[in-house]
Amino acid sequence: MYLMSFDKMSGLNLKKNINTISAVLDIGSDKIICLIAKNTISENYREKFEILGLGHQKSSGFEHGSIVDPSNLELAIRKAIEDAENMSSLTIDKISVNITSDKVESNLFEISIPINDTQVTKRDLEKALSIAAEQNESSDKLIFETIPLGFSIDGVDLIEDPVGMYGEKLNINLNNLTCAKGIIQNISNVIESAHIQLERIIFTPISSAVATLSSDEANLGSIVVDMGAGTTSYSIFSDNIFRYAGVVSYGGNNITIDIARALSISMSDAEKLKILYGGVLTNSYDNGDTVTIRQLGYAEDTNSEKQIHKSTIADISRTSALDTLERVRSTIQNISPSLLNQKRVILTGGASQLIGIDDLASEIFQSPVRRAVPKLISQDFDISDPIFSNSCGMLTYSQNEIFVNKKITTKGLSYNQGNNFFTSLMKWFKDSF
Repeated sequence: MYLMSFDKMSGLNLKKNINTISAVLDIGSDKIICLIAKNTISENYREKFEILGLGHQKSSGFEHGSIVDPSNLELAIRKAIEDAENMSSLTIDKISVNITSDKVESNLFEISIPINDTQVTKRDLEKALSIAAEQNESSDKLIFETIPLGFSIDGVDLIEDPVGMYGEKLNINLNNLTCAKGIIQNISNVIESAHIQLERIIFTPISSAVATLSSDEANLGSIVVDMGAGTTSYSIFSDNIFRYAGVVSYGGNNITIDIARALSISMSDAEKLKILYGGVLTNSYDNGDTVTIRQLGYAEDTNSEKQIHKSTIADISRTSALDTLERVRSTIQNISPSLLNQKRVILTGGASQLIGIDDLASEIFQSPVRRAVPKLISQDFDISDPIFSNSCGMLTYSQNEIFVNKKITTKGLSYNQGNNFFTSLMKWFKDSF
């Protein structure tokens, strides 16, 4: 089976999207980021983005990839979008939004269309589209994106454009991303409550990889691990093709919680200690340095403060980070042990900034590890931080048409299929980033 190459996943449609305005919304457990950008052409005729506005707000009402308080989340989303609009002097009417739920499923399948030794036509592909829209969808699950993986005719693989070719049977390989209808509905409702149209839902591990992974790394074999606050997502590549993606509901906030519980301190104090002293190396702070902490439940004029070794904070952080990375490795191992073979690990996301996290990941995966920031460069905004990896990848990914051109509605969660799906497919991720 031929799979979509990473070069195409990270490429852009040069002609169609120049000078168009894009808006993306990265919803996380700790932060919400809105980017508004215009597509331009660089000196080497590759498309790039001119970021016009950036909104960055503290998240509220969103935990571990799920909406827990729609009203608070809506307010935070509104503020992030307003900040980006004010900065760009633009008003946006539609936006692409990420999904980072462990309920997302990746379903590979193949559709066979008999062509009986005649030429492949667009009608044949439209028939395949109709079949694809029904695959893996059930009363409780919804397809939010179908990713084309490739064509073959009579066993000949690597065909990019089958229209006009002859053969007996056309095979189309696809990947349906599905999620529980309730989760999709909740995302749609919150976005619409903020008076903006939901244009597209993008799976976080894919967009994070688009923002940080190089073609050589995708070819040699890599696992991109995006360590967020409430979740850690992963995507797997080898031989320059996308293999698998998923999410575990553990992240940097779990480290904060473990510190707070172990030391009996507030979450805000635990977060500060994690940032300042939460290195995960085994020899962190061996010199016996201490820090003063204030324990919960004590009045300020009593014995509320005590000294704690910095190495203790590092040990708690290491144990918690180890648990998160082990969960990722175990999940991949359970899918297929071969997915772990000879893979580099690329770390990104806010929690990847912990001191020593790359060494810890190298121990767990028994692989070389690189900490990554977005490849996207802006002259006016400092986005050279791993917290922007997903939102930058969303900008790139959102500019490519999906195979099944769908529009989410809140009335019965129906989809409207586009008529130009084949043109979109052939231009989908055409050039490398």
